[in-house]
Amino acid sequence: MAPLWLARPAAAGEPALRLLQFNGLSSNPRKAEAVAWLADAGADLVVVQEVDADWAAALATMPGHAVIESAPRQDNFGMTLLIRHDASDMVVRTWREDLVPGIPALAAELAVGGRRIAVLAVHTLPPVGRDYAGRRDAQLARAAAWVGEQRAAGRVPVVVGDLNASPFSAPFRGLLAAGLVDSQRGFGLQASWPVGHPLPPIAIDHCLHDPALVTAARALGPALGSDHLPVRCDLAWPAGQMP
Repeated sequence: MAPLWLARPAAAGEPALRLLQFNGLSSNPRKAEAVAWLADAGADLVVVQEVDADWAAALATMPGHAVIESAPRQDNFGMTLLIRHDASDMVVRTWREDLVPGIPALAAELAVGGRRIAVLAVHTLPPVGRDYAGRRDAQLARAAAWVGEQRAAGRVPVVVGDLNASPFSAPFRGLLAAGLVDSQRGFGLQASWPVGHPLPPIAIDHCLHDPALVTAARALGPALGSDHLPVRCDLAWPAGQMP
């Protein structure tokens, strides 16, 4: 755990992208309050997970933002991507990825500072039982392959989402082995789940990025009616390096 506190983040130069990840909980009774906070957080790209029809309707009217890709579902694996209105010119394209059959991931290619950043938003299955654990691991392995595909295409990869894996688990380390940086390094263990539970929380909501980017800032948001806290991550180009 020590590197999460002791590692010194690389010096940040020109800002690249502010990301906001939030597993909003399908049954969240405070959707309007949560949407208001998300709108005011100043994020360029907002990822909301566990999006059902009610969540999709609430997000469609989020002030200052536009939905760029959405896959609402009746179960807990719906998802929506939103872009800030004055950052909308960043968006090159969006698409869906099937990392494993039946569980969609959403992706966006963004033009930032003369380069292309590819963001993959993932919500894995929780590892409750052998089948779910195996499918969770397959999702993370496929995400690692996706990272390599984006690099080969000249894009800078970022993976964000509720990965249902702690930073110390073998499947998570396998994803890092694809050459990604854990944005928690240097900012301490930011335990995002479960909110309001007597057990100690753990970090399962993540932002991982290519070494071509650095983490300029990272913080958890407030409790907003979900069992997860939002994660805000500011990514930047390294100091002294042009994008």
